[in-house]
Amino acid sequence: MKKKVGADETVPVCTGGTIASGSTSITFTNSDDDNAYTINTPTDSSGNQMPGWPAPPQQAPQIGAAPQGGGDSTKIVQLNSRAVLGTYNYTTTPTCPEGTPPKIVVS
Repeated sequence: MKKKVGADETVPVCTGGTIASGSTSITFTNSDDDNAYTINTPTDSSGNQMPGWPAPPQQAPQIGAAPQGGGDSTKIVQLNSRAVLGTYNYTTTPTCPEGTPPKIVVS
């Protein structure tokens, strides 16, 4: 199980993670210095969009490539409403190399 996100924790874009119910933002990180990743809308197992996720006309969040020489790129995604309990799978563009689509678990 992924670690729960607290004040000093983040969600890696290509593996996903856990955030607290009621969160109003998600801080994503990217350690890949070759690729930036766009996060496509997270959905639950029934195909319902994650409540609060930015929707058009807002652009899909992009997590920049990590700086050459070390460190992670970070991006705070502001939710339009508080996070609701559930598991939300998402894909990225380009596709993350891990093979399994990452997920956001709200607990």
